[in-house]
Amino acid sequence: MSKFRLNWARRCGEQKAEEFGFTSFPIDPFEIARKVEIHIEAKPPDMDGVSGGIIFSGEDVGIFYSTAINSEGFQRFTVGHELGHYFLEGHPAEILKAAPIHISRAGFTEGGSSIEIEADHFASGLLLPTKLVTNVLRKGQIGLAGISELSDASKCSLTACAIRAAECSPYPMAIVVSKGEHICYGFLSEGFKRLGQITYPRKGAKLPDSATLNFNGDLQNVLLGRSVCQQTSLEHWFGGPTGCVLDEEVVGLGSYGFTLSVFSSEDLPDDLDNEDDEEAALIETYTPKFAYGR
Repeated sequence: MSKFRLNWARRCGEQKAEEFGFTSFPIDPFEIARKVEIHIEAKPPDMDGVSGGIIFSGEDVGIFYSTAINSEGFQRFTVGHELGHYFLEGHPAEILKAAPIHISRAGFTEGGSSIEIEADHFASGLLLPTKLVTNVLRKGQIGLAGISELSDASKCSLTACAIRAAECSPYPMAIVVSKGEHICYGFLSEGFKRLGQITYPRKGAKLPDSATLNFNGDLQNVLLGRSVCQQTSLEHWFGGPTGCVLDEEVVGLGSYGFTLSVFSSEDLPDDLDNEDDEEAALIETYTPKFAYGR
């Protein structure tokens, strides 16, 4: 899926947040759903493996979300994801081709269909608009501490905030989510990409010999949400030029079973504003063409 389509979906989320009067954190997806008369229902914890879903029944629409993961941030993101299926042009019609009930596994999962990925990016824009995220990061600390501040302000999960921080960061930053010995996915800020010839963290690739690998070697570190910070280098993790020292901050994500690693340094220059006005204008007038394979 093209970066343009994902930017379009995220921009739609940001526009909806503004349209419903949210100009500061936190943004409440439950209130937005109520304002458009969507019924929301929490499902019991035994609904394992499903984050939520949306039901189209004539003019009535309902959203349900799982409580299997006891996390306000995850549940808010799930509702935001389902609102993406409601608000994004073409999604209701695409869903109704198959059935009136659509089941989702929201939260930037490791795979999924095109509309699932778009709904994730809508939710990230809705709950974590670029301007608000950037303002928090500029005023906060560099690295994991700043991401934690963003999580507290937005009431979103640490993982969702880490991803948006990497996308919006005013300074070079990279994040990697891993499990065991392998990388699940990674996000790099534009400033981080400009540090040199970077090798992107790829899904399924083995972790380098690192603080993250050692941390993951003890599952209790992950389950108990422990954290460590050690120095590493751009070259060691990302194949960049020598001499660039980074902080590798590692934190376990609890019952999710994943680990978040944040790479940054106070010694690196701030990022430049990379907002592409021409692309933004195109997104404003973009009409999606749906040709999804199931």
